[in-house]
Amino acid sequence: MIKQLLCIVVLLLTSATSFGQELKCKKFRTGTFIIPGDSIVPQSKLIRNKTTQVESLSAKESTELDIVWIDDCNYVLTISKSTPESKISEVEKLIDKEGGLRIEMLRTAKDTVFFRAVAKINGVDYPIDGYQIKVSKKY
Repeated sequence: MIKQLLCIVVLLLTSATSFGQELKCKKFRTGTFIIPGDSIVPQSKLIRNKTTQVESLSAKESTELDIVWIDDCNYVLTISKSTPESKISEVEKLIDKEGGLRIEMLRTAKDTVFFRAVAKINGVDYPIDGYQIKVSKKY
């Protein structure tokens, strides 16, 4: 009886883990990405390597961010020390002061990663959901 119960538990655990979606986050760690814009936020372009990310809203506006990877699917972005103080907004300074922008990759589909970004400002979390489309084909 105990053997049968143990077999059923093992079978259930195995089937539960095998049908879950496998995140392919490593494929999105580096490369060139587009975050599509909308009526409120303009489209942005990201170029990310293992330690930095450059975000561009236009050919003239870009921000360099440092990346600290927590694991394959989670990372934190902070303003790079090389960014001039005059180019950092007050909101960006508040987010940086609280430890940076935390990114969690939630789901992947082909060349798209769906994420949640959480900015903490004055102790309050502000989550934003979005997605990035990888436009470079190097993996």
